[in-house]
Amino acid sequence: MVEEKIVCIGCPLGCETTLKMDDQGEVVKITGTKCKEGRKYVLEEHRSPVRVFTATVLTQNSVRPLLPVRTNRPLLKTQLKEAAKVLSKVKVQPPLRMGQIILPNLMNIGVDVVATDDLVL
Repeated sequence: MVEEKIVCIGCPLGCETTLKMDDQGEVVKITGTKCKEGRKYVLEEHRSPVRVFTATVLTQNSVRPLLPVRTNRPLLKTQLKEAAKVLSKVKVQPPLRMGQIILPNLMNIGVDVVATDDLVL
C-alpha cells in the first residue's frame, strides 16, 4: 500500500492527513481528518490539486514598475509554470482599477487574470 500525506486547509484546524492507496492508486483509507469538509478537500487535493495563481506583471508609463495580479479562479497545479511564462511577457498601462481584467482567457482555459490593485499615472 502507498501512503500520501496532505495537510488539510479546508478549515483553520490544519489537520495532518494520510491517504492510503491500493496498487491501482485508488484511495482505500483516509485518516487524520476531523470534519466532513476535510475529507472532501483531501480527496480533491489528491485527485486534482488547484491553486489561485498570484503574480506581478510589468507596467509601462507608470511610477510603479509592477502590478500585482491573480487569476479569477483556480488553475490546476500543473498549469502554474506555463501561466507564469505567459504573464512574464505581459505589460500593462495605466489607468487600471482593482478587479479589472488585464488578460482574458489565460492559456485558453477560461480563466481571467485580474488586477489586485489600482494602477494610476
